[in-house]
Amino acid sequence: MIRNEEAKMVVEPKAFDGLSNLETLYIDDHRLCCHFSRVVHCITLEPQPPLFNCGSLMQNYVLRVSMWVLGISALVGNLFSVIWRLAEKTRNQTQAIQTFLIGNLALADFFMGIYMLILASADIYYGDGYFNYSDEWRSGYVCRFAGFLSLFASEGSVFFLTLISYERFLGGVFPFSSARLTKGSAKTVGALLWLFTFVLSLVPVLLAGPNSDFYDLSDVCIGLPLITRPATFEFEASDVGNDLTFDLPVSQDSKPAWYFSIVIFLGVNLVCFVFILICYIAIFWSLKKSMAKSGRSTDTQEEMKIAIKMAIIVGTDFLCWVPVIIMGILSQTELVVIPLEAYTWSVVFVLPINSSLNPYLYTISSLISDWRSKHPSKKKQKLTESSMGSSTKNESKETLSSSVSQTNITQK
Repeated sequence: MIRNEEAKMVVEPKAFDGLSNLETLYIDDHRLCCHFSRVVHCITLEPQPPLFNCGSLMQNYVLRVSMWVLGISALVGNLFSVIWRLAEKTRNQTQAIQTFLIGNLALADFFMGIYMLILASADIYYGDGYFNYSDEWRSGYVCRFAGFLSLFASEGSVFFLTLISYERFLGGVFPFSSARLTKGSAKTVGALLWLFTFVLSLVPVLLAGPNSDFYDLSDVCIGLPLITRPATFEFEASDVGNDLTFDLPVSQDSKPAWYFSIVIFLGVNLVCFVFILICYIAIFWSLKKSMAKSGRSTDTQEEMKIAIKMAIIVGTDFLCWVPVIIMGILSQTELVVIPLEAYTWSVVFVLPINSSLNPYLYTISSLISDWRSKHPSKKKQKLTESSMGSSTKNESKETLSSSVSQTNITQK
């Protein structure tokens, strides 16, 4: 027996037993195809969603385990980073502004960890029979909340990375510019960025409807611009035997799915990352010129260390997002068709990987560096003591030589 309770399809055990000679099946719910073997030719009377798959939410154990590992890593690592940044004592205004901005970046990445754990929990909850509940999940409030978090986290991270790059650009290229952030202006800009990101992330939640282009096409509750969807259908008659004829939907053309995500991921994010790249090219060029003129001064070396550290953070984000942007452009121009597996792997490894790595790149690495500076290795201590000893001996020799010379002069 088959029942359809709202969006949830319930198939009783052994409902299809005895259909051993079945070759072709015409149904009005694409999910029923998953209950038959591949030898059965299953034809649906309704358009099948482009990202639909039979089985669990995460298709294999690698994705399942990675989702938990990266989710917990992002959650714990960024929570630690936020707490540490709040408790950190800053020496000057520049350091205080950088600490504030990086703390906000960690907060955005923290929300990505929550999003991943929601998906990982849903995967366990539904199990291998997820496809029976896929429509219910996509249209549910939990999926919409997860989609809100993913967009809120990813765009918040992009915007604060852009602001950090802008501040480093002014500090490295125009250190005396009046456009540099102060503590007060940094808090104001940060608050405005959070407000804008919140409103931006809320748009899909408010506009999503029964046949929307937002969540209803995506099991992972976020619409990356990697697919197109059929725009129009024409029903063509098909002879099913026994003098029966069914009209089956046949796609005539396609249109981009998720116009909103195309604007965000292929428009706004691309502009932000180009701006970030230009900023860091200018920073390194300016530092290179300064070092050539004045040598490796302590201040210049410190600026270079900060710039390199932030460039690593931005570089990892850039390398992870560029494949999505390229695949999105190729997909929307219909030059290539992105397979379902690429979409799922992009969601698991592209969106959250930087949220998981960032706290270890810019917070934990700083803690290790500070600890090493306060607790030098025995080898370094011996070298220091040796150099100090040599210096002391040289000073003693110079003092003795000076005393002898003074004595000779007195005798004369």
